[in-house]
Amino acid sequence: MNTPKLTDGQRALVDAEQSLFAAACPGAGKTRAMVARFLKRAGEENRRGIALVSFTNTAVEEVRRRCGDRVEVLCAPHFVGTFDAFIHRFIVTPLYVKAFKRKPDYVRSWQDIESTRFRLPDMGRTRSLEFDWFDFSADGRAHLNSDRVPRDFGNAEAHRMLKRRRKEAENAAHNIFWRLVRAGTLSCEAARLMAEFWLNRPEEQNVLAPLLHARFAEVIVDEAQDCGREELRVLRFLRDCGIRIVMVGDMDQSIYEFRQSTPAAVQDFASGLPGRLTLEDNWRSSPAICAFNRSLRSGRLVETARGDRSIVQTPVHLIGFSKPNQIVPAALEVAEQYKLAVEDLMILSYAEATGSKAAGGVPVDDSGSNRVLAIANAGFRLRSRETDAGTRRKAIDQVRRAVLSALTLDIETKHHGFAAICERIGVEPRRLESFAVRLAVGLDATGKTRQAFAAEVRDFLAAVDWGDVPSPDSSTLGRLFRAPPEEVWASVTRSGTVPRIRHSTVHGVKGMEFPGVVLVLPERLKADPTTGRTVLDDWEGGHDTEARRVLYVAGSRAQELLMCAVHRRHIDRVAALLGSKGVPHLRT
Repeated sequence: MNTPKLTDGQRALVDAEQSLFAAACPGAGKTRAMVARFLKRAGEENRRGIALVSFTNTAVEEVRRRCGDRVEVLCAPHFVGTFDAFIHRFIVTPLYVKAFKRKPDYVRSWQDIESTRFRLPDMGRTRSLEFDWFDFSADGRAHLNSDRVPRDFGNAEAHRMLKRRRKEAENAAHNIFWRLVRAGTLSCEAARLMAEFWLNRPEEQNVLAPLLHARFAEVIVDEAQDCGREELRVLRFLRDCGIRIVMVGDMDQSIYEFRQSTPAAVQDFASGLPGRLTLEDNWRSSPAICAFNRSLRSGRLVETARGDRSIVQTPVHLIGFSKPNQIVPAALEVAEQYKLAVEDLMILSYAEATGSKAAGGVPVDDSGSNRVLAIANAGFRLRSRETDAGTRRKAIDQVRRAVLSALTLDIETKHHGFAAICERIGVEPRRLESFAVRLAVGLDATGKTRQAFAAEVRDFLAAVDWGDVPSPDSSTLGRLFRAPPEEVWASVTRSGTVPRIRHSTVHGVKGMEFPGVVLVLPERLKADPTTGRTVLDDWEGGHDTEARRVLYVAGSRAQELLMCAVHRRHIDRVAALLGSKGVPHLRT
């Protein structure tokens, strides 16, 4: 197969000789152009490397795949990886070793560390506080974000008490943060904060500047709109070190405000780069989908459908529903009209629970604290071909934690991540992860009572020889792996019927595309705590908000068919919006 020629805009990105920001609409072929530039620049540099960084492992793997047989560009001095991996390897690790005389242990998120869930004394019957409810400054100071405290934290009095004891909670989180740092356990967020902290100190700048300048001639940033405060600080430092910065992104796809990512901050940095390009040809989507995208865009890009799908006349389909189980049959009926199969479709939603219910499944997080339930749920997820990579990872993590709880009963582990705990007890991390998969996949809860399945789990664990690690006795297994309550057991075992359409959060499919997309707008739309507006208010009023941009990202994943599954409470409003924005649509 012949590789299509680069467009003029793509070629300009490949050949640019200065730092720049390239604004690219969905389907503009930015990945193709960036990889072409990366290969070209890597071949031109004799000593210094070229780095290409993105924000998801999926995007990174796609870049690696497109490098083909040019395996030398994936080796030092070049670098292809996530922005977090770049920060870990080239900024935080050398400075952490200098300060603490040992290498840190990196974990993906705060949720992987037990001590990041903590309680205040005398709070009554409440959930534990979680690090994800706090914002941390560069020096580790914690700031409780009340909007992130879930309703089920406790009753109304518990929420009022937490508000009164806010400072106490923030001090506790701050102290735990620094205990983790001293223990060598760093989440990706902690590493970004430490990078920002150190890059503001002249002594550390003087250590890093010559090392980075000697290593890299250029850093290419994919999905540049997702840069948060810490990533922008890193880019400023690299630029000041004389390293060329090439950024490619779409400001309307900025949906990581929880990481302090805002279009305004990225635009401010980009305005200081000497070059500017625009890629407005959409080679992915049909004209109707491009029109849907334009109705949600706040920026100045004006995308145009190009290529084979530019002649597709399929309208956007509006599907009304009153119950989530009505979505899949209606979507399959519409898809059949356009000769799309089940495997061509993807259900997308803002919240994982919304998409899971629409697809007929149960969210992974619904397992709660019951380990048997988590193992049963993980088994259904891992056996299903429709489960996306992020959900698989989450399911395996839950089983991993369940098994570790039995092997570390008398060991203090709360300040350590998975790899450090495995090292401490003498178990190879890969072996434990492989065992977690075998446990979940090997035990099928379909048609079994909760007591029978719990007994199977305990027997499976009791039969394992962990070598030098003491195996848990039967009383310990009985205490840790109890049968779950009947009502939740029934909800999880019903999910053993494989969902007929894959589903994911919108955040989970950044950079991906599908022949058909089902975008779900549920009955209950989240209202912004500051403005009180929902996403439909923002759409109608032209407000540039993350909620609106999430819809834009979801719709722009579709190639041929976009179906908006809208609760009947909102469907008239959405139909009116599409009509007023000139989006070809059909109500079904």
